[in-house]
Amino acid sequence: MSELTVFEKLGVQYEEVDGILYPVLEVATESTRIDVGKYGRMWIEHIKVVYPERYRCLVRFGELSERASQVNETAYELLEDIEVRWLRKHKPKNPNSFVEQLHLRNQARVMAEEVVLVDVVRQFH
Repeated sequence: MSELTVFEKLGVQYEEVDGILYPVLEVATESTRIDVGKYGRMWIEHIKVVYPERYRCLVRFGELSERASQVNETAYELLEDIEVRWLRKHKPKNPNSFVEQLHLRNQARVMAEEVVLVDVVRQFH
């Protein structure tokens, strides 16, 4: 009974060339389009410019997409939390005024987005 190689344990495929089995290794490329959301894409651009070594490492190990998705999820959770808390404190003077409510919501979104950009997107993850 033969022991499994490291590649076999990881589920790597083999291809035969001239009677010799070679592991099929693929390097992740940054050109693959990944859907990680607005804040995930912003974080990828930030990490690519500010921490290029970290970016290349995440691409090489195939962790960029997963990490960017986590950043996007965290960003949206924080964004929603900040907006809800801010709107609870700042009630419209006229609750029947659509324009006033829209203005308050836009103001809450802008303020919350600034916090999310600084606290989540422009951070080293």
